[in-house]
Amino acid sequence: MQTFKVETGGERLDKYLTQRVNCTRSRLKHAKILLNGAAVKSGTTLRAGDVIEIETADNQTTAEPENVDLDIIYEDGYLLIINKPRGMVVHPGAGVHSGTVLNALLGREIHIPRRLTAPPLYLKGELLRAGIVHRLDKNTAGLMVVAKTAEVQAKLGKMFEAHAVRRTYIGLVEGVLRGEGTIDKNIVRDKNHRTLFTVAVSGGRRAITHYTVLRNFSKWTLVKFDLETGRTHQIRVHMSSIGHPVLGDAAYGPKKPPFAVEGGQLLHAFKLGFIHPSTGEAMRFEAPPDERFSRWVERLSSK
Repeated sequence: MQTFKVETGGERLDKYLTQRVNCTRSRLKHAKILLNGAAVKSGTTLRAGDVIEIETADNQTTAEPENVDLDIIYEDGYLLIINKPRGMVVHPGAGVHSGTVLNALLGREIHIPRRLTAPPLYLKGELLRAGIVHRLDKNTAGLMVVAKTAEVQAKLGKMFEAHAVRRTYIGLVEGVLRGEGTIDKNIVRDKNHRTLFTVAVSGGRRAITHYTVLRNFSKWTLVKFDLETGRTHQIRVHMSSIGHPVLGDAAYGPKKPPFAVEGGQLLHAFKLGFIHPSTGEAMRFEAPPDERFSRWVERLSSK
């Protein structure tokens, strides 16, 4: 049984759940779902403060295990930290069925420490989404945490819901931005483009991005982003909304960018911090931007 507490109302129950659990709308019909302790229809509109409980009949993934290398920054008996490369999809979908982070995780045999009372488990088929508790966009590189036990996965999920996981990104944006600031704008799915999102005056989900300028170039800016919330495409949508889209972002940037940036948006998740859900230890990780990102910094500094 998984539990979610709704922060911002206005979204359909089924849409809310499909973004958080490995379950399609059709499969949700066979799941046990309670809203504030009572059974409701999947099309029910949620309100802030609602508590959702869901138990699916089958929480196993249909993805196949593959021998795909992962850049593992840290690993213990409870979780691991990976540095996801640009171009790698986190979870199969939208025509992508192999070579994902999920496929790679299923291909690794990971044991629970003997001192735990639970029997040894493997990621394959035992954990929802193979322990994945958050995602990065395909062309966003950087740090991700993955759970290795069901208990840790549940705790990490609640930590993300409570904004208790610190995530810091750096990115190159178009235009000259100054100082620092906070963008507090709700994000909702774009009615005209269902795979994209946009800001909304009302409805949607509240999203908060704190930004700090690190370096100014002639027409571009290197920016640090601290996420208070973690909505889909949050940084990309927020920066586009204030007229400073992430460089190379074909979805949210200008139709005619100043020059082509192959490989997508120049955005990197370079810091991750949280309290270890099992040991209570403060965990801090950092992964510098890849060579592609660094090359663009050098290129822009010469213009």
